[in-house]
Amino acid sequence: MARKYDLISELYDRTCKTVVSSPQNWEAFLTSACRNYKLRFDEQLLVFAQRPDATAVLEIERWNGTFGRWVNRGATGIAVFDDASRSRQRLIHYFDISDTHPSKYSRPVPIWEMKPEYEQEITETLESTFGTLDNSQSLADAVMSAAQNAAEDNLPDYTRDLLYSVNDSFLEELDEDNISTIYRKVVTNSVAYMMMSRLGINAEEYFEADDFRDVTNFNTQDTLNALGIATSDIAEMGLSEISKTVMALD
Repeated sequence: MARKYDLISELYDRTCKTVVSSPQNWEAFLTSACRNYKLRFDEQLLVFAQRPDATAVLEIERWNGTFGRWVNRGATGIAVFDDASRSRQRLIHYFDISDTHPSKYSRPVPIWEMKPEYEQEITETLESTFGTLDNSQSLADAVMSAAQNAAEDNLPDYTRDLLYSVNDSFLEELDEDNISTIYRKVVTNSVAYMMMSRLGINAEEYFEADDFRDVTNFNTQDTLNALGIATSDIAEMGLSEISKTVMALD
């Protein structure tokens, strides 16, 4: 197990470098992370590294006990750290729903799917969650406005953590105002990209590579964590509320 832990730690370190090496790599990560938005950021990174196409992951005990689904013989688990601090050097393993099959005890797995007729209700959900939207002409516009509101309301606490973490990163030589401006832009765009992607919107049509150009400045694990945790937390706020709306409409 110690050897497996070391291998996953090396994979994690490589993935941290990979996802911020280019705007395209960061977008690929966001596309993966949006499907498992309830996971911690470090777990999302390792799912992306091992199974970027995973749509719903759980431990084997949850598949068996909660949903009555059995994991397929020979399926390979997705190894993640047991705790974000990595204090216990212990791994747990997730399996994607595609690695399981139903039994006579199976119960539905609540994987929600966006439908065009839900746009108005989802826009209303975004507004009730994040405040008045500057632009709601389309669902993509509404998501972008919601992300801007969410970043404005939630980033101050995260920004303080980032400012303590810039040593040895490309952000180190910048003043606090510039760091805060870059941070707000990248987090806002990342949250919007995640929510759009989970809603089935082709986010690439609404963003250019330049919108994520500054992600390469978050080139240490500390600065990447500040970026990723804020993005993951804020996107989960929105997607969890959207999920409730869609499930109720279904």
